[in-house]
Amino acid sequence: MVVKVKVLSTSGKLVEIRIRKNRRIAVREADLPAPPRRITLRCMGEELEMRFVASQYGYAVYYMPAASWRRLLQLLTQYNPLPCVLVV
Repeated sequence: MVVKVKVLSTSGKLVEIRIRKNRRIAVREADLPAPPRRITLRCMGEELEMRFVASQYGYAVYYMPAASWRRLLQLLTQYNPLPCVLVV
């Protein structure tokens, strides 16, 4: 199952991220300058870091640690527009 969520980037445009059940986050490579090794989601004063895993089918796939993953799931259930900014 994949959940598609739109978040703001630091440049001010909407970026779609795809959240998978296995703690993988996919971001379209066209929305990134180059797939950086680490990106951060800043949500409600917290920083949720992700680490680059692979490039597949035009998407950069990132892995999120368990503690950050649990916090992201809490935010997804509480807020309909996710109050996060994608920091590259």
